[in-house]
Amino acid sequence: MNIFTTNKRSVVELKPRLHNHFLIQVCGPTLYDGLHLGHVRTFLFFDVLARFLKHSGYKVSFSINFTDIDEEVFYKARKEGTSFEAVSNKFCTLTLNTFKVLNIKTPTNYPRSSESVEKSIEIIKSLILNGFAYELNGNVFFEFDKLYDKGPVSSLSKEILLDLRLDSYKGKRGPLDFLLWYKTDRHPNWPSPWSSGRPGWHLQDVVMANAVFNGPHDLHGGAVELIYPHHDFIECLGRAVESVNPYVPYWVHTCILLIGGKKMSKSEGNVIYVDDLLKKFSSESIRTYFLSTNREMVIDFEEDNLIKYDEMIKSLRMELDKCKGGYSPPSKDVLVLKRSIIESLSENMNTNKALELCIQMVQLVKEGGINVEVVKEIFQILGLDYLLL
Repeated sequence: MNIFTTNKRSVVELKPRLHNHFLIQVCGPTLYDGLHLGHVRTFLFFDVLARFLKHSGYKVSFSINFTDIDEEVFYKARKEGTSFEAVSNKFCTLTLNTFKVLNIKTPTNYPRSSESVEKSIEIIKSLILNGFAYELNGNVFFEFDKLYDKGPVSSLSKEILLDLRLDSYKGKRGPLDFLLWYKTDRHPNWPSPWSSGRPGWHLQDVVMANAVFNGPHDLHGGAVELIYPHHDFIECLGRAVESVNPYVPYWVHTCILLIGGKKMSKSEGNVIYVDDLLKKFSSESIRTYFLSTNREMVIDFEEDNLIKYDEMIKSLRMELDKCKGGYSPPSKDVLVLKRSIIESLSENMNTNKALELCIQMVQLVKEGGINVEVVKEIFQILGLDYLLL
């Protein structure tokens, strides 16, 4: 299949490093709050991508990493008078339950950053030994200039990166050098050869991927907001850790989601949690809403639009119920539509077109008295298989 990748700025053919086995990591949530719509757009897209790769005959190992070493988690724990483990456990369980309701079931691993602190320390030691990192006043920094003179994922020039970089820690060898180990006396912290502290955010993702895949992976996904600095630094760091270039051949992103024309944020007071929407709308309605828009396009969410998809799902469910008594073999027109759906997904995951053709196919199946089994495969790929129950 072909897909647009951020690092190549073009549509490329996906090929796994391992024969017939795709290794995928997607940046998951920080475990201090529920899932919002931006999260869900990303996770639903990669769920369908993984489903389609499996349909195409590939084995897929799909990891969504959960961040629980983060100041937001620690702040919430202090505010509630509890441990960071209690906070992260609560939201890990909540997230996995929401995934289940949304029929996101292709992920095979959910590593948490707190599970790999010792591995982080060992990797930092190796990076220092190999000349990629250095200790400074109990902190450890990765030396960006050792590998890159521009953003490896963002393609931003060094001049632009220097304008964007806000970390001006005194004594760093280079302004783009980033933290691998952060010295702090504040709890929670962990002992290390350099200081009591915590592993850096960018390092956590690379370490979790190494723990799951025991090496580099093929495709890394997330929201477009993560491209710089997070994904640039992950690619840089992963190349040094795994001794391979590129660390990730395919970087794939979902576009931004707006609420009333503004980026969703707590400061704007416009965060929409998916669990709140699930009290009013079906999971299939939310899924089809996002599938109906190309993942590279900005979405300005309005609840009225979701109402339209909720009505569409109710209608589709009734149509499918009428198809369940059909016994005729699939007609040529139905088979042509089915092939067109597969082709739409093969060409840059055009879920919008695939969804439109899927609805047309259901209509033809109903009109022709055709056995409903013919649509089962497509509904499974799109994650709408609950509609066939």
